[in-house]
Amino acid sequence: MQVEIPCPKCGKTRMNFPRPQPLDDDIITCYSCNFELGTYGSVKAKMARFMERVRQEAVAQAQAARKKQ
Repeated sequence: MQVEIPCPKCGKTRMNFPRPQPLDDDIITCYSCNFELGTYGSVKAKMARFMERVRQEAVAQAQAARKKQ
């Protein structure tokens, strides 16, 4: 699964990383408008929270489907 975080300024989802192996305190910017999206660590945390919500929703849907059977 691919997780995309849209830029709050332009809405694009392509990010610019300062190096091939970014560090948690590196600043990540929008590739299109150069808006600062936050540190690599904060962007990773946002993606992890999103993935956890998706996982929880999938579990809840599976449980609801089993109850209907």
